[in-house]
Amino acid sequence: MAEKTKRIDIRVSEKELLQIDRQAAKSKMSRSKFLINAALNKQITVFDGGKDIAYQLSKIGSNLNQLKILAHQGKINIVHLDKFAGEVNAVWLLLSSSISQTEHMPE
Repeated sequence: MAEKTKRIDIRVSEKELLQIDRQAAKSKMSRSKFLINAALNKQITVFDGGKDIAYQLSKIGSNLNQLKILAHQGKINIVHLDKFAGEVNAVWLLLSSSISQTEHMPE
C-alpha cells in the first residue's frame, strides 16, 4: 500500500460538510476514506443485516454438524433434510431481501 504523504485542502459549506459526514457515517467509513473512494469512482455500498444472516447460517451449520455426528456414531441412517432445506431457503430470502435493500451511494 502506498504511503499517503500528500494533503488536499478543500472548502465546503456547512451543509455540504454535514452531508459528507452523514454519508461517510452511513457507509461506516472515515470522512477521508469516504471522499477518496467517492473521488476515485469506487462503488460505496452499505449492507446491513449481515449479523442476522451469519447467526442463521451458524444455527443451520450446528444442526448439520449434529446430524453428521449422529450418522458417524451409527445412531441414524437416514436423514430427511426437508427442514434444513426450509431453513436454508429462509436464510436465502433474508439475504436476497437485504441485498435488494442495500443502499448504493450516489456516484
